[in-house]
Amino acid sequence: MESQKFFLKAYDEEGCDIISSLLQDSIFHISSHSFHEDKKCLRLMLNRFCWELLSAEEHEAQYVPNSKRNYYRVHSGLYIHDVQSITVNDNFKNIVHERYLNLLAMHATGNEINLLFSGHKNVCLKVNSLNVYLKDLHDRYPAPARSFHNV
Repeated sequence: MESQKFFLKAYDEEGCDIISSLLQDSIFHISSHSFHEDKKCLRLMLNRFCWELLSAEEHEAQYVPNSKRNYYRVHSGLYIHDVQSITVNDNFKNIVHERYLNLLAMHATGNEINLLFSGHKNVCLKVNSLNVYLKDLHDRYPAPARSFHNV
C-alpha cells in the first residue's frame, strides 16, 4: 500500500506553523539546499519524522526506547519562495565538523521566516510574501526510533 504524501502550501503565519509542526526534528544534511536566484526560491531537502502518524497521546507520552511501535520518516522538500535576502547567524561559522543538523522549528512573522536548527544555528529569510511549500518526495520508510528531547 502506498503511503499518503503531503503537498502543503502556506501563505500566512498559521499555515507556516502547521508546516513547522510537521518539520520538527527533520534531519538536514548541510549540502542539501539550493537557492535559485532567478526564481527567488530557497530549497531544502529534509528527512522528516512522520509526526502525523502518532496519536495525540503518543505525542504527549514520554519516549520509551526499544518500544515495539513502528515509526516512519520521509524525504521531503521545503520550498520558500519570494526570498529577498538570507542571513545566517555566527554559529554557522563553526560548522566544519557537522554534516547533519536538526531543523527544530520554522517561525514566520510578517515578511520574515526563521529556520531554527540544532546548535543554536539560525537562518533568517526576508521575503516579499509568505509563500512556502512542503512536499513529500518519496514514500515513507520505517525508522528505528522516534525523535525525543531530554528536558
